[in-house]
Amino acid sequence: MTLLPVFVGLVVGWVALRGLLAHPLLPLWVRTSVFWSVPLGAVTWVVIMMADDPFLFPETDPCPREPMREGILGSGKVSGISTPFPPQAYCQWEDGTVYNLAPGAEFVFWVFFAMTVVPLAVGLWYVLRNPKLFLY
Repeated sequence: MTLLPVFVGLVVGWVALRGLLAHPLLPLWVRTSVFWSVPLGAVTWVVIMMADDPFLFPETDPCPREPMREGILGSGKVSGISTPFPPQAYCQWEDGTVYNLAPGAEFVFWVFFAMTVVPLAVGLWYVLRNPKLFLY
């Protein structure tokens, strides 16, 4: 059941990209911005997903695994949490206190996301208004 939405998303993305590249009124820098904002957005997403990962440097873990002082934050136990979409990485203590780990990277991700989605939406709109584009 997961394959159908992925296939539909790929087809819609392909149609939108074709419409974006064929749009006569958009300047070249807008048309090509998708090609560099997608990889940069993906790299930013990976940075956010790895923000709570102590694998490389456990001594500098942003969410220390050993309990902090008892009585300050519950028992002091903390866990690092990453959510894939919307991309977030944060530490959550036992009492519910949350510390955001990558707010700047989240902002940069949303900028690249908008720089990808808006031109592709313009391209999709252009194709839907000019269906003869696929005849050439």
